[in-house]
Amino acid sequence: MIPPTGTELRAAQLAHVLARAVRDGEVALPDALRVLRHELRRRNTNKKLKIPTRSLGAQAVIDEYGPAGVPKNDSDDALHADHVHPLTEATLREIDTVEKWLVELRRVQMVVCVTAAENYRLEMLERSGTTGPGKYALAGIEFTTHELPWVTSAA
Repeated sequence: MIPPTGTELRAAQLAHVLARAVRDGEVALPDALRVLRHELRRRNTNKKLKIPTRSLGAQAVIDEYGPAGVPKNDSDDALHADHVHPLTEATLREIDTVEKWLVELRRVQMVVCVTAAENYRLEMLERSGTTGPGKYALAGIEFTTHELPWVTSAA
């Protein structure tokens, strides 16, 4: 495993403490999830254009408007960072070491850039229980590259 940055280590330590507090009944599960999800979202605020994995739709928006002119919220063309994997209740209950949190946080912070319209379709699938990389094909979303972050090459 690649050594963690100081930021990654602190995030894993925080997740570990919050998860332990949930298991020990000291913190309500929804509150711990809210704090951790907020941190995951905060890391991508105003960084959608820097996300290397983009849907064809997101790339078309960038090409049409230019990087400085991409619409903000309230437009189907707005860009969103979609988390490939969810942070779940089970995750908080099962992961019990800082080392395991380092691995899990790297997994759940994996994002792709999609349009708002695509994000709405993804949210509908997620509400019905479909998560992970398979949700993109089901939502009819294609990417600008075949080198997707969740695909590892066989050696």
